[in-house]
Amino acid sequence: MAILDRKELEQSPLADLHAIASELGIEGYRRLRREELIDALLAGAGDGAGGEPEAGGEPAAEAEPEAEAEPEPEAEPERAAEPERAAEAADESEPEPEPEDVRSGTLDILPNGSGFMRPDPYAHSRDDVYVSPAQIRRCELRPGDEIAGPVRGPRRSERYPSLIHVETVNGQSADPPPERKRFEDLTPVFASERLTSTEGLEAAPFGKGSRVAVGGPPGSGVTTLLRRIALTLAASHPDVDVTVLLAGIRPEEVTEWRRDSEVAVVGGGFDRPVDEQAQAADAVIERAKRRAESGGHAALVLDSLDALPPQAARRVFGAARALEEGGSITVIAATGADDAQRLATTRIVLEAGDAGPHPPSLAPGSGTLRADRLD
Repeated sequence: MAILDRKELEQSPLADLHAIASELGIEGYRRLRREELIDALLAGAGDGAGGEPEAGGEPAAEAEPEAEAEPEPEAEPERAAEPERAAEAADESEPEPEPEDVRSGTLDILPNGSGFMRPDPYAHSRDDVYVSPAQIRRCELRPGDEIAGPVRGPRRSERYPSLIHVETVNGQSADPPPERKRFEDLTPVFASERLTSTEGLEAAPFGKGSRVAVGGPPGSGVTTLLRRIALTLAASHPDVDVTVLLAGIRPEEVTEWRRDSEVAVVGGGFDRPVDEQAQAADAVIERAKRRAESGGHAALVLDSLDALPPQAARRVFGAARALEEGGSITVIAATGADDAQRLATTRIVLEAGDAGPHPPSLAPGSGTLRADRLD
């Protein structure tokens, strides 16, 4: 556990102090006054000097006050959960409920610093579990982390169950490692490990970490080709976490994707709000980054890149890379944008024609940068 800091504790909600006390095994902590509780937490963590580090440790950083949560859209009512927990402090005599069970999920961090552990990383539900800002800071959690821990049921002033403490992060101990890799600090290189592709794409190969732009005139079979690519990747590369992200396509095609694909399908058609599609894209990419940081591989098949807001599209397409230190993110996206075609490492341009079961016909301009590096 990270060193506790008195100023940070003084700025934390009472519910967070109780969560820390429960984790430290402090007896009778609910009967203590706030200052007594803080003294007990510092003593229990071996930090009775109130902010001085343990032997050999570095001075704890002074925490800034938590920002007020901005009003959230009605489509996401759980983002108002943090203010509701203030009522929890009014009844210190309420007995501590027993943990319901141990649950796991993917962390979604909100703008106010709190978060939710979601069983489905790409959808909100009543099974989501509230995670306090103190736990997120203490374990140095990031969006897309896979976390697990014991959960208690919601009290009368709450709508969601709460995580009592974090037991594991991405399958490892909840204690943050001395130096956790950060995606943005790792070295991007051209792909060198070829991925199995569908018939007809021999002139435009791609690998783990490629940024692939797929384009063509209407009726050329771009969506059909993407579906084949997704199924081929899932069947041929069990070490690659394949996700399909849909944005701005026909609702009927969404149905076909969900019925025909054996991989996770996220997002929806052009009738869905643009902000909702951007949030789904960010969730997919953050989860892929966490996998790549730890040396794993992720692939995103996107139909289509052009339907996302420009900033979201750049974040998604720009995340594709092979990392010199280990993992990779591959993005294969339908797009007609000149900028995306220019920034791609592999361009697949289809000839006009009937989209049938036959291999695709590639137009001039298709090809791969540094194709010689692909083994």
